[in-house]
Amino acid sequence: MNKESKIIRGILLGFTAAGFAVAAGIYIRQIYRSVSNTQAFVMLSMLVMLPALLTAYQKTRLATERARAQSEFLSNMSHEIRTPLNGLIGLNHMMMLNIDKAEQREQVKDWLRKSYGTANYLLSLVNDVLDVSKLQAGKVDLVMEPVMLETMLDAVWSMQHDNIVSRGVEFAVEKDIFEPCIETDGTRMKQVLMNIVGNAAKFTPSGGRITLSVSQKRIDQNHVEMTYRCEDTGIGMSGEFLEKIFELFSQEPNPSSQGAKGTGLGMPLSRLIVEAMGGTIQVESSENVGSIFTVIVPSAVSEAPPDYRARLHQEDRAGRGEVADALRDGKPASILLAEDNELNAEILREILTERGFRVVHAENGKEAVELFRKSEPEEFDIILMDMQMPVMDGCTASREIRGLDRPDAGKVSIFACTANTFKEDRDRAMESGMDDFLSKPIDVGILLKKLSGAETHI
Repeated sequence: MNKESKIIRGILLGFTAAGFAVAAGIYIRQIYRSVSNTQAFVMLSMLVMLPALLTAYQKTRLATERARAQSEFLSNMSHEIRTPLNGLIGLNHMMMLNIDKAEQREQVKDWLRKSYGTANYLLSLVNDVLDVSKLQAGKVDLVMEPVMLETMLDAVWSMQHDNIVSRGVEFAVEKDIFEPCIETDGTRMKQVLMNIVGNAAKFTPSGGRITLSVSQKRIDQNHVEMTYRCEDTGIGMSGEFLEKIFELFSQEPNPSSQGAKGTGLGMPLSRLIVEAMGGTIQVESSENVGSIFTVIVPSAVSEAPPDYRARLHQEDRAGRGEVADALRDGKPASILLAEDNELNAEILREILTERGFRVVHAENGKEAVELFRKSEPEEFDIILMDMQMPVMDGCTASREIRGLDRPDAGKVSIFACTANTFKEDRDRAMESGMDDFLSKPIDVGILLKKLSGAETHI
């Protein structure tokens, strides 16, 4: 091996951190012996600077990739938010122009329905983006508790059935279950199944079929392997798109799927949730044949929750429209509403008053505490408490109410009613003495179900 080859070999060896110092010492002497002083200076400078140059290049490349990803994210978000917002603004404009025209009454009702659907789409988009951001940052809010599989799957079926059947598509749920109750985050698991089944509904044409099958395999006495499999006879996906289906905002352009609206967040979010649960999600698909999504999650076997039957009865009543009996001894039940936003307070007052409740409004936490302090014992059945308010926040107000020296202070139901939806917010609410949590924007159906199941004097 000639001297030049030895020099090159020495430089390459010097790339490793452990051997860099030793290699530098050995080959400095060889450089000085074989080349002129000028050449030695240049080569030594390169040798010393090369690690720093490589580090700088790597940092620049990563920064460029982050900037490109951020730019793409903001561009997609701008499109996904501005498009429905444009529709909402346009619908509101048309409603204001035609609200007093009797001949446009039905048209205004249709615009209202579309406005409501568009607003819900925007809400789901915001929720998905927040969920993805939290999951990517490792801030996973999994609430593992006993879940009855029949109840969870029936909920998925009932929420998706009308949407699918109205498209002329068959929908079936098949179950092969020997452990009826497992420990999981039921809300998150339903979210995954709703994403997958909803995705199948968008891309399965009339005359097709969607089958959600759920099976179990024994791991040991206390654990099972849950397999959730959704198969459809839809338009399928190309092999190229399959490789990036779990990337943010990935949507395959397909003439057959025109009008199928989506954010491109459902599949990435589903994968993050499943992986946080220790599971895997896989997809097989062929164009014009269909797709199969398979979710496998290990789960602990559990006992049915103690209030399972009572909860079923409550959900059954809600399903029949029997929610929130607003009478107490023949008189309207009373709600103390602590809300600093005037518009939000007006909306909730109207909703609750229309359903027979008596509502007293407090503009901040301190006023809520004073109203409760001055009220007759058991005058208020429920308190709806915003968490962020001026003068006194909701958590402080709840602690003060719980600490009052009166018989109903410890048992009046207090619900957090707030736009703060992270786990730490829920924990803070519970620690302050609140009983339950309602996130804004308020879902009226959930609100009334909560009120009907509250431990109140109703």
